[in-house]
Amino acid sequence: MNVAWGLESEALTLGNGLRLIMVREPKAPVVVTQVWYRVGGVDEVTGKTGLSHMLEHMMFQGTREVPPGGYGRMIARHGGEENASTTWDFTDYWSKLSSDQLDLALKLESDRMHNLVLDADRFQSENNVVREERRSRFDSNPQGRFFEKFRHFFFQDHPYGRPVIGWMKDIEGYTVADLESWYRRHYTPDNAIVVIVGDVDFAQGKKLVETYFGSIQPSAGKRGERLPKTQPIVGGRRLVERDPGVMAPSLHIAWPAPSYTFGDAADVPALDVLATILGGGGSSRLYRHVVMEQQKAVMVQSQYSGMTLGVDSLDIYADPWDGFPVEDLEKAVVAEVADLREHLVTDEELQRAKNGLLAERIYDRDSVDHLASLIGQLSIIGLDWRHFVEGYPQMIQEVTAERIREVAVRHLGLDKAVVGILTP
Repeated sequence: MNVAWGLESEALTLGNGLRLIMVREPKAPVVVTQVWYRVGGVDEVTGKTGLSHMLEHMMFQGTREVPPGGYGRMIARHGGEENASTTWDFTDYWSKLSSDQLDLALKLESDRMHNLVLDADRFQSENNVVREERRSRFDSNPQGRFFEKFRHFFFQDHPYGRPVIGWMKDIEGYTVADLESWYRRHYTPDNAIVVIVGDVDFAQGKKLVETYFGSIQPSAGKRGERLPKTQPIVGGRRLVERDPGVMAPSLHIAWPAPSYTFGDAADVPALDVLATILGGGGSSRLYRHVVMEQQKAVMVQSQYSGMTLGVDSLDIYADPWDGFPVEDLEKAVVAEVADLREHLVTDEELQRAKNGLLAERIYDRDSVDHLASLIGQLSIIGLDWRHFVEGYPQMIQEVTAERIREVAVRHLGLDKAVVGILTP
């Protein structure tokens, strides 16, 4: 048993390659059970984009033991919650139940790991649901269309430039055989991590996981690299889109940035603090200067995580005041970024940003849902969650004003930026 950040944890790997991570958090008699699969948008190929997301939908459409929709009904009948999500890097499934229902959670997840039934009629019905999801979120949504176009423009030929939901032409062309192949290839114990967080007894958890998952066969072949070793993003480019469906313009500026698993990982904590100082809330520079003082924007924020499998991005989103030229807003935002490259941030700004980031992590620590998701996401991209959960406060506290200027100079040059503008 290990203790990280005051958390008792235990981990093991079954003979078939399945990893199990358990963390005891007994504040409430609940347990979150998650299954993370190393498969997402990056694993797909041209012509078959969105297969991971389509399969996520089908995972709720019945197995040899559970009828269609039965998974959700059983969880709800026991007072629980459940859902799933697909990203470029992973697909995860979760449930939250009272701790005496861990047996049910693990039984259901193991069942659909190897007993899924891909019925043609249910597939066609769910495929129509995914098509409508795509229409409402992207094809019929001006902001969604632009987000998708800009991401594809930014990443170019990189797998991150493809939509997780898939292109409509690809969605329309799926077959049951495509999904069957994808399921057999990726939904195997050696490609998965089970995370259990909450009021869990470790001995019981291990016994149940071994009982329900231990006999499932691993994949037969070896798995290759999921992303290319070099992932260049060309800066100095602009995408300007005119769309009669939008009421007001918007601005998106992005820079390629390292993550904990790709590039200059040592720069991630400093970029985390930098992004918070720049556009993380009402006390950030962009909000105080561009929104409040200059009144050039009604909204501005930055976004960065560093928790991707490959190259990441540091993004700034801004909406100009009514009638204010979006090109002038771009100049104001770029000027704030330039100031970070030229001058040191103040001690007050630095400490305020650190306090905010550490408060967020404490909130994650106090919520079994957020804690389980943090552990799962770190683990599925190949990181030691104990190191990053326990070491995060120190990594953030060690960031200096000089380091922030250094990473701003290295990563946030104008020649490295990609600019997107959406106008009516």
